[in-house]
Amino acid sequence: MSKRTNPRRLGRSLVSAGAALVLTVSGLAATGSGALAAPGDSSSVEGKVRSELTKAFSAKEETDFWIRFGPRADLSKASAIKDWNERGTAVAAALKKTAAESQAKVRAKLDKAGVKYETFWASNAIKVSSGSSTMAQDIAAHGEVEGLYAPVVYEVPKRTDGDDQKTVNAVEWGIANINADDVWSEYGVKGAGITVANIDTGVQFDHPALVGSYRGNNGDGTFDHNYNWFDAAGECATAPCDTDGHGTHTMGTMAGEAGANQIGVAPEVKWIAANGCCPSDAALITSGEWMLEPTDLNGQNPDASKRPNIINNSWGTTLPSNDPFMEDVTLAWTASGIFGTWSNGNKGSACQTSGSPGSRTANYSVGAYDVNNNIASFSSRGAGQDGEIKPNIAAPGVNVRSSIPGNGYASYNGTSMAAPHLAGVIALLWSAAPALVGDVPATRALLDGSAVDTPASQCGGTDDDNNVFGEGRLDALALLNAAPVGDTGTLAGTVTNADTGAPLGGATVTLTGPADRTLTTAADGTYSSLLPAGDYQVAVTAYGYGSKTVPATVTTGATTTVNVALTPVPSVTVSGRVSDGSGHGWPLYAKVTVAGAGGVSDYTAPANGRYSLTLPAGGTYKLTVEPQYPGYQTVTKDVVVGSANVVANVDVPVKSDSCSLAPGYRNGSDGVYETFDGTTTPAGWTVVDHINSGLVWQFNDPGARRNLTGGTGGFAIIDSDEYGSGKQQNTSLVSPVVDLTGVTAPVIRFNQDFNHLGGENADVDLSIDGGATWTNVLRQTADVRGPKVTEVAIPQAAGKSQVQVRFHYHVGSYDWWWQVDNVLIGSQIVCQPVNGGLVLGHVRDKNTNGYVNGATVTSNDRPAETATTVATPDDTELADGFYWMFSSLTGAHRFTAKASGYVNQAKSIDVEADWATAANFQLAAGRLSVKPSAVSATLRMPTGKTTKSFTVTNTGGAPVDVTFGEQDKGFELLRADGSRISQQQILASTGAQRVRLNAPTSFAAASRMGTGAMPAANGPHAAPWTDIADYPSNVMDNAVVTLGGKVYSIGGGNGTASSKKNYVYDPATQAWTAIADLPEARNAMTVGVVGGKIIATGGWGPSGPDAATWSYDPGANTWSELADNPAPRSAAGAAVVGGKLLAVGGCTTASCTPMSNDVVAYDPAGNSWAALPDYPKSVAFASCGGIDGVVYCTGGNDGTNPQKASYALNPGAASWTAIADAPATSWASAYATANGKLIVVGGSQDGAITNAGFSYDPAGNAWSALPNANTARYRGGAACGFYKVGGSSGSFTATPDSEALPGFEGCAAAAADVSWMTIDKTAATLAPGEAVTVTVGLAANVDQPGTYSAAVTIGENTPYTVDPVAVTMVAQQPTTWAKLTGTVTGTSCQGATAPIAGATVQVDSWASSYTFQTDGAGKYAYWMDRRNNPLTLIVAKDGWKPQTRQTKLNTSAPTVEDFNLSATGC
Repeated sequence: MSKRTNPRRLGRSLVSAGAALVLTVSGLAATGSGALAAPGDSSSVEGKVRSELTKAFSAKEETDFWIRFGPRADLSKASAIKDWNERGTAVAAALKKTAAESQAKVRAKLDKAGVKYETFWASNAIKVSSGSSTMAQDIAAHGEVEGLYAPVVYEVPKRTDGDDQKTVNAVEWGIANINADDVWSEYGVKGAGITVANIDTGVQFDHPALVGSYRGNNGDGTFDHNYNWFDAAGECATAPCDTDGHGTHTMGTMAGEAGANQIGVAPEVKWIAANGCCPSDAALITSGEWMLEPTDLNGQNPDASKRPNIINNSWGTTLPSNDPFMEDVTLAWTASGIFGTWSNGNKGSACQTSGSPGSRTANYSVGAYDVNNNIASFSSRGAGQDGEIKPNIAAPGVNVRSSIPGNGYASYNGTSMAAPHLAGVIALLWSAAPALVGDVPATRALLDGSAVDTPASQCGGTDDDNNVFGEGRLDALALLNAAPVGDTGTLAGTVTNADTGAPLGGATVTLTGPADRTLTTAADGTYSSLLPAGDYQVAVTAYGYGSKTVPATVTTGATTTVNVALTPVPSVTVSGRVSDGSGHGWPLYAKVTVAGAGGVSDYTAPANGRYSLTLPAGGTYKLTVEPQYPGYQTVTKDVVVGSANVVANVDVPVKSDSCSLAPGYRNGSDGVYETFDGTTTPAGWTVVDHINSGLVWQFNDPGARRNLTGGTGGFAIIDSDEYGSGKQQNTSLVSPVVDLTGVTAPVIRFNQDFNHLGGENADVDLSIDGGATWTNVLRQTADVRGPKVTEVAIPQAAGKSQVQVRFHYHVGSYDWWWQVDNVLIGSQIVCQPVNGGLVLGHVRDKNTNGYVNGATVTSNDRPAETATTVATPDDTELADGFYWMFSSLTGAHRFTAKASGYVNQAKSIDVEADWATAANFQLAAGRLSVKPSAVSATLRMPTGKTTKSFTVTNTGGAPVDVTFGEQDKGFELLRADGSRISQQQILASTGAQRVRLNAPTSFAAASRMGTGAMPAANGPHAAPWTDIADYPSNVMDNAVVTLGGKVYSIGGGNGTASSKKNYVYDPATQAWTAIADLPEARNAMTVGVVGGKIIATGGWGPSGPDAATWSYDPGANTWSELADNPAPRSAAGAAVVGGKLLAVGGCTTASCTPMSNDVVAYDPAGNSWAALPDYPKSVAFASCGGIDGVVYCTGGNDGTNPQKASYALNPGAASWTAIADAPATSWASAYATANGKLIVVGGSQDGAITNAGFSYDPAGNAWSALPNANTARYRGGAACGFYKVGGSSGSFTATPDSEALPGFEGCAAAAADVSWMTIDKTAATLAPGEAVTVTVGLAANVDQPGTYSAAVTIGENTPYTVDPVAVTMVAQQPTTWAKLTGTVTGTSCQGATAPIAGATVQVDSWASSYTFQTDGAGKYAYWMDRRNNPLTLIVAKDGWKPQTRQTKLNTSAPTVEDFNLSATGC
């Protein structure tokens, strides 16, 4: 049925705070034309309603929408206003005036209709709640309206946990990488005088690394959160908080520092924050508006002078967006002199993945790279809006360690982590160069010009400006070196105790002069700051000391030293005890802080509640007592101090509105009080379904509405909208029977949010006879929107013993919802003590005597009563591993301490009522010792072998289950030219120049008209791809596999006919050798290695795809016949998993089409075939492989379109599962699995034959670019190694070209296995004192000489970290290998000589032929086997006369053959 139309009847929203303001600064016009262009702009009513909103209305008659108005404030002259305060005020005033004038008519219409809405002036917009399509059309008819838009979902980017790259006590790797620490030392600036902000999930303001730089820190232990915190999410109105952790982490990267934790780029900045990310787009825009003109905590008294200089935004949409509203805000920031930094998104590695708003041209966005300067696989790439290069710049974003809530630290990955690096660097720049403050265009230009160029051609652009790294990598030192720092000098000194000469750390040094700075002395009493030259006043204060102000003159290029000695004042001791003041009287663990300079504080001892403070004598002090247990009030106490010590005891009551949170207390009433904090029906309550529809009250917020009633935590809801169209609801939430015999004035009081649409009722009914009869006491047929407290007097229930209340929702059908919370049936809510006592103490490690965090202590008799031990970094007198809990049982009871990896300990504790009973635990655990910690060997390829061993001993007090595994740690290959290349360098290198051949392609079995296209000319070759011996014939559609360290090529054809010829390549001899022919000629077969045999099936035979299946035994060099393939296909994707060969899709005819989606598996154990779930698409020429028992496939062609969609299949599953799309469409690529990844190289990608490659890593569900191959081919074969053999350069032009990408030799089915290493044990159980010896086998069965690194991982069930045993193998080249190297130059007709790039060097021997190309410098260098002697070298290049010569290889020295070619036509 259709939804009813019903005009909303809502109270009027507050009008914009700036509606009546006028311009206070001349020079800025109130209005102007030129709204931002947006897709679909049209002057017509229909054109103004954007397509996304039209779709929303088609799904539901009422929805939220945005109204964007056309008039724009003219802010073009704002940058000419030099005074910071005046500039900000002028911008805000102009924006408000334009918004008030242009929105007036629409607001009047909305008010008349009773619609709920919210106004915005920074974007000149209104957001309407639950407006109808009719209303939208009406509003769109207004000439001042630019467009109507659907809301946009923004999100906190999904970060992933990283690994710590640096330990505590070290500058974090990202700070060092961008040279921020060099700026600190060379320029002496750390951001002083600059204010940064983030719009994020909030910030833990009192985190040790952030509390010192929080602008709301008064420096005396108190805080002023006005103008420093905006609670856009409605989660913590009175002080900054962070319920997620993301915001605390990003702020730490900008501003954090706590002793050895040097996590922040600019630790001397001040910071403010808003938690606008990301409950809604409105919360984000409101936050952006607040940043232009911060307000107090009540949202009043805006003050643009308190706006930040820099705002970090680590959030956005998952994909590019044309949402214009946040861009309006950011343009206003720029006009106001605020620099906004943006994360570019975590949707890489594909192109066109930049997220909005970072993708917008107006915004400066940041990509992420790792410690090796490699772009992160997740880092989103451009282009951005209108083809703009995105990101603008790149910064560290992998394994970034920073602050997290709970006073801790963690490493995260994401462009969210990269953006605050940029924000911090801008703070350093503006601190050092005050003339740049507010000059956003000049700052962007300096950033662009100083970035470290980082070539990356994947998504377009140039070496110095591309869609992967943007302008390049961020470099703070280069930035400041390029900046107009001006005439500056350094002011430095030491603050000491005048009586003792001891340095005073933590003293405040306030500098007033040409630039104002507030500094804090280091632990050694020193301070230093780079300042503009001029005269300053230096004011120094420190708690417990008299203050002093002295003059100083800063001279250009010099250091002015000003030492200050402060005189201490007499002191006394203030001590006492903090106790519970609401009935129990037990001691409280609390922080006692003294207001005043210095912020002196002490924590009470949890067991007795005692504290002690040393304060200057003769004064009145305000003590603030903050209990560390939840639910208690924060109280203050004035203490008058003379010359003698003072005792001040404090009793702290429980908060009346947080009673249930306080230990040992519960909410009670003289009737019933229910808070619905569970996810099921509360005890005693019932839910009634009056029409048996199953659509009833729920307690788990099924529509994710959040608590809108004004209550907290859980709530009850009947969500008609969530139940959907065409369904009816008639349901009651019924209270238990309540005894009100002693209550004289009972009420029903509850929080609610009734979002009414039309026709549905929200009734409250009363029964005084136990539910036999009901009387309605409240009927609601219109909106009652929360937060709302509703109270209904029920005098008829006074003195009654059988009282019940029900919340009856009826006549509901695809309407909105009704939320109910905090229901009182009675007259008052009281906080009642519960019998019991506190239990507290520490959990320690029996082996180390250290403290265990994260352990649980549980009452055996009351398992719900449990506690977890925590670290106590702020309380230096209380050890870590601390726990506290309330026990409702007193007297002797058993408690058990548990922690992961430890043996449980149970003990009896005599719990004292109304007191704190101390009880400590000590947990035993196994502990491993490993000797030696590393093994190594030097071996000769290809047959060198050896064994090494290490011993693992359990030195702890409990058994340990140990597992051993293999871990590849990379390699460093020795190249023929003497250089070395690491695995990281290979993966990060570009390879040869990217090639895209627009040549004809075909799916068919063979050409009927000859081979067609000529072979494509090869460009200059480049590392890391290396040419190997040419295949003995031209070949395409061959299948290639590795077995026993050798490479086998099976079948294929020359473009006109299939072949039965097969060859094997030995990397040690670098030569191809013929093996037994196939029983029949085939090409495009499905081939894999199973059980040491090569299984080959399908492929094109004389009559099309053939069912014959054969097995090759390399030991016997023979083929044998197997069971026929029930679904014979050609060009099927091949994969081996679980000891079976899978064929995925493929061609069904000689012409290929139609393609198939059949998947079949051959099991050699039973010589049988079985059907598996169909592939999601009918394709041929897909790239597939098996990794860790799962099949992964990508690409292929369906006969019409190439594919980039990718899927995975666990053979036991019922269907394939989508995985991340590949970076490009691909078909007929060379593919294999290696190193736990699916490697895809060349083929036809995005419509052209290419040499580009990419790999899929299942661990991260992400694709990464590979170095470009030397040749662009399609329909060739590939195998682990990674070897690429044959293929066509277009049509059916088969080639013999073969090459290898070194380092991809991990050919085991399990991703973790190391091909050149074995271990003789995988598991052991060690009793205390027992040991096991593990033998490590090393074999130089690798393809390239060099240094190979691995590790034996040691898994164990102990609480300790056991480092892997490092394994190193130096593989020396075979004794028969020699180096062939040289340079090819050419002499022109004019006599000029220069290197020739891309020259062909053909090497012929009695055994094989090799075809090489020179690199960009005209050089070539290759390992070759001397058994090829003698060699004939032919060097040629179009336009040059070829040369031929003979040579011999020598293993004792490189064979150097240089050539100088003469130009033709001279």
